[in-house]
Amino acid sequence: MLSQARYFLIELAVVVAIVLAHSYLQLSYALTIDDYISDEVWYVSSARNYLNKVFGVYPRTSSSGLRVTLELSTTSRSDYLDAADRLGKLVRELGGGIVKSSEYYGTGDNPLYAICVDIPEGSLEILLANPYVKSFGVGYCYPNAGNILNYMNLEHPPLGKYLIALSMVVCGDTPTCWRLPSIVSGAGVLVVQYILLRNILRGFWGIVVSILVPVITLLDRTFRSMTLVAMLDAPLALLTLLACFLSLRGSVYASSTSLSLAFSTKFSGVFAVPALYFDYSRKKPPALAILLLVYAPLAVFVVLSIPLILHRGGFLQWWSEAVEGSFRWHLTTKTEPGRGPPAAPPWDWLAGANSFILHYKYEEHVGFVADLVASGNPVLYIATAALSVFALPHLKKLPDGGRSWLYTWLTWLMYVFLWFAGNRSQYSFYMIQLVPLLYGTLGVLVYYLSEVDNARNLAIAWLKMLRNLVRYLRGEIGIRVRVEVEATNPEGPTP
Repeated sequence: MLSQARYFLIELAVVVAIVLAHSYLQLSYALTIDDYISDEVWYVSSARNYLNKVFGVYPRTSSSGLRVTLELSTTSRSDYLDAADRLGKLVRELGGGIVKSSEYYGTGDNPLYAICVDIPEGSLEILLANPYVKSFGVGYCYPNAGNILNYMNLEHPPLGKYLIALSMVVCGDTPTCWRLPSIVSGAGVLVVQYILLRNILRGFWGIVVSILVPVITLLDRTFRSMTLVAMLDAPLALLTLLACFLSLRGSVYASSTSLSLAFSTKFSGVFAVPALYFDYSRKKPPALAILLLVYAPLAVFVVLSIPLILHRGGFLQWWSEAVEGSFRWHLTTKTEPGRGPPAAPPWDWLAGANSFILHYKYEEHVGFVADLVASGNPVLYIATAALSVFALPHLKKLPDGGRSWLYTWLTWLMYVFLWFAGNRSQYSFYMIQLVPLLYGTLGVLVYYLSEVDNARNLAIAWLKMLRNLVRYLRGEIGIRVRVEVEATNPEGPTP
């Protein structure tokens, strides 16, 4: 008994070390990038707008004074420069200072004509009364993008932005603080992966695989990149994984709650629904399964959106913008080929093709180097796909009954469906939702195939299938499909 407790403590210490290593590496890197990274400009800005315009909260960048981005009323470039100069003088007279001037703002294809300033606490009303000021936003300097001070990112659900906004209030409106929800989500993924596999796999090799999978995930380039940046995808990955884990454990209602939160973070949370239906319908009547998988997520989404509904002037206006407009937006190609980052269909994600670059850093004697790239680990991705195909005849014989397999590939197929439905603006970083599931599936497959008898029996099953296919093509055998209807009880199918 003492020996088992000792081994468990060692195992737990290793898992804690993995999580701490992830947190340390991500925080250390986050501290080196004191500005927006890639699409952070949209999600962080909209989160700040939630605070400013919806909740009436002004996030702080420091303990003294306010940092304010002031959009100016201008009719031309020269008019803007004159207004920026006059307003800058007023800011200095009030005891403040210029953080970003017209040298940063007012240029480019879609500029924001603004300045960003630090001012004493009681000076905001004086500045807002100035005729040159059109609108404002309090917090870290906004990026140079037109209309960003009013952007609410309604094409995506609100929960991810709420998390970023909460981090701004609790920790401060700084780049490192914005990224805490993603870093914490990454740590959560590693913990859930370990617990999930530890519940499925047995024996010494089960322990080894349960620990090795989080390590492989930690080393995945897409995982490292996306659990650093302040975007919606890392919380989405955690909540999707958690929904699948809880379903596998039989906790259907808890799984539905996690799925609902995933859907309220990003609409692609719904992509786990087909796989989860297989679990839910085995434990609950189909009508209840549909209620938990469709209506519960919609209800949670609407409840979490109540502040935005009130802000936009009512349910119908919000529904038109946030739901109807969102679905139109998601089913179209947003960026023309050759413009913007390289689009990547879901099969490219597995091969590491057309990778999305989130950030460059400058290295002396080398130049700019891409340091945050959603390129994943194509060798392991393709190996998992190949093993998944090989395991098809014995899915139900896998340690988890093939459910990790279903969670991974049915979710991936939803992205394939979306591509053919018209959304050709998919990017490789979307793979982050699948990375934890895919490596979990890889762990289950490797564990199962490590038994020589299992691998041999699978090979025999494939040979038998191929032999039957040849016989069918020769006309020696026929195929008949039979549908059976059986009675069920409230606990599931009757044997």
